[in-house]
Amino acid sequence: MYKVILIAIIFMALAGIADSGYALKQHYAPPDVSSCDVNETISCTAVNQSSYSEAFGLPVAGIGIAGYVTIGLLAGAALYRKSTASVILKLLVALALAALAVSLYLTYIELFVLHAVCPLCMLSLLLIISTTALSFTAQMLNARGRD
Repeated sequence: MYKVILIAIIFMALAGIADSGYALKQHYAPPDVSSCDVNETISCTAVNQSSYSEAFGLPVAGIGIAGYVTIGLLAGAALYRKSTASVILKLLVALALAALAVSLYLTYIELFVLHAVCPLCMLSLLLIISTTALSFTAQMLNARGRD
C-alpha cells in the first residue's frame, strides 16, 4: 500500500503540473480567450489575471508548477531511497501542508474578494488536499514499517 500511495502522489503531481501549466498559459493569454470562462463568476481569466495571480513578481501558477515538481520528486525519492524515506516524507508532508495553506488562502481570495471561481484552481485545491492526506498516510505507514 505504501508504494501505491507514493505512486498516486507522483501521478497527482503530474496532474498538478499540467493543471498549473494551463493556468500559467491563461495568466499570459489575452482576456476573453480562456476555455474555462463560463461567465463572470466561473472564470479563469478573472482569477488568473487579477492582482492576486502573482506573488513576489512571479505568477502563482508558475510557483504551483515548481511545487508540484518538488512534490513529485520527493514522492519518488521516498519510493526509492528507503534509508532516508523518513526524512523525505517529513519534507513531503511539510511541503504539502504549506501548499494546502496557500491554496486555501487563494480559494478564500477567489470566493470572498474576487467573487469568482477558477475551475483550474479548484482542481489544484483538490489535488493538494488529496496529496496532503496521502502524504500523511505514507508517513504513518513508513513509521509503522510500511505495508
